[in-house]
Amino acid sequence: MDEQRLIAACQAGDLSHFDPLYIAYVKQIYAFVHRRTMDRQTAEDITSVTFIKALEKIGSYSPGKGVFGAWLYRIARNTITDHYRTHRPHEDIENVWDLSSDDDIAKEASDRIEHEKLREVLRKLDPLKRDIVMMRLWEGLSYKEIAAITGKTETNCKVIFSRTVDGLRSELPLALFLLLLSPLTL
Repeated sequence: MDEQRLIAACQAGDLSHFDPLYIAYVKQIYAFVHRRTMDRQTAEDITSVTFIKALEKIGSYSPGKGVFGAWLYRIARNTITDHYRTHRPHEDIENVWDLSSDDDIAKEASDRIEHEKLREVLRKLDPLKRDIVMMRLWEGLSYKEIAAITGKTETNCKVIFSRTVDGLRSELPLALFLLLLSPLTL
């Protein structure tokens, strides 16, 4: 069954059709949330809340206002904002390092330090600029999808992305700029 039929079935009250929608998007939404929270448990919680909200509000989704995936990203983005408004972020050192049992712990630690430097630079950006850059580079979203999520025009998203990346290119050391351009596997 195609996506629009699944959505229509859910909107008609048959919520059993939500499962394929969940399966189709959960990894993307989780990655989106995790890259912003940098904490596995928080990302899992926010992802769960995102899909609960989507299920509860499926009746308000309208294909004429944008694609379903963009609607989910918008819910996730708002849920992240809500989370940080109501919870003071605190980090336990064990969660920050959360090292696996790989033999190459030194490389993993070095990678985490580089990622933390990049996150610090991204934290300093205006939230809209940061989101547009992350959605374009790390989520692989089109400008049309980003525009639907942010409520901006495609052209505006392109300009914001271009200007922000140009600014980062001149500000960041080459290694961090290249890290920014590569999809992270965190």
